[in-house]
Amino acid sequence: MTGEAPAPSILLVEDDEAFRRVLARALVARGYDTVVAESPDEAVWHVLARAPDFAIVDLRMPGGSGLALIADIKRIRPTTAVIVLTGDRSDESVAEAIRRGASSYLTKPIDADEIVSALRAIAGISGGGARP
Repeated sequence: MTGEAPAPSILLVEDDEAFRRVLARALVARGYDTVVAESPDEAVWHVLARAPDFAIVDLRMPGGSGLALIADIKRIRPTTAVIVLTGDRSDESVAEAIRRGASSYLTKPIDADEIVSALRAIAGISGGGARP
C-alpha cells in the first residue's frame, strides 16, 4: 500500500460525443478518475452511484438544461464542485449558473489544461503541487 490519496473523481456531462471522448481521455491521462454522461438523466444516475468530487457540465444539451442539472447535482451531493462549460457567455447565464451552485464557468472552445487549471483553483492548489 502506497498511502497515496485516491484520484479525484470527475463526472463529465457533454452531449458532443467527440469532445466528450477526447476530454475524458485527457482527464484520465492527467490522473483523474473520470466517468462520462451524455444526458442530464444519465448524469444524475452517476451522481447517485458515484458521488463525484467534480462535475463538468455542458450548459446546453438535448434532453435537459445544464442549469437544471447543476441544481440537481448540488441537491443530491452539495460537496460536488460544478464547472459549467458553454459556448454562450451571457451575463444572465453566468449569474444563473453561479446562483444554482456552479463553482466555475468556462467558455468553449477549451482544452483539458484549462479545465485542469479550473479544477486546481477550485481545490485551492497552485501550479506545481499535487492534483486536486
